[in-house]
Amino acid sequence: MIIDEIADYIISEEIDLTLADNFFKGYLPDSPDDCVAIFDTGGAEPDRDIPTGDPTFQIIVRSSSYPTAHDLMKSIVDVLHQKMNFTQGSTYFYYIFLLGEPGHIGRDKKNRDEFSVNFICKIKSLS
Repeated sequence: MIIDEIADYIISEEIDLTLADNFFKGYLPDSPDDCVAIFDTGGAEPDRDIPTGDPTFQIIVRSSSYPTAHDLMKSIVDVLHQKMNFTQGSTYFYYIFLLGEPGHIGRDKKNRDEFSVNFICKIKSLS
């Protein structure tokens, strides 16, 4: 799954996130209050002639503090947006780009602020 490679890349960039502690793949648990989740969201139609893919993914940041959530989202966007020509695990990334600016999507039932952003990337499997 592309979210495995992206999660590993984000962690390698020394953002203060730890898998299964405050960073989750494929789900957003009820706790902790301050956390990040990454989700596969499909992608564009595959190229029929070239073995590449255009998957999309979403990142949600949640915090009991609006500024904390905002700043963490900005850090993640700064690491990922316009990242080009690199290998992570068994995937070559031609690029990662925002599909739109990050946005505040409101507060959850526990009054914690949530931000969301979506990305698209062009990839080629190396395995």
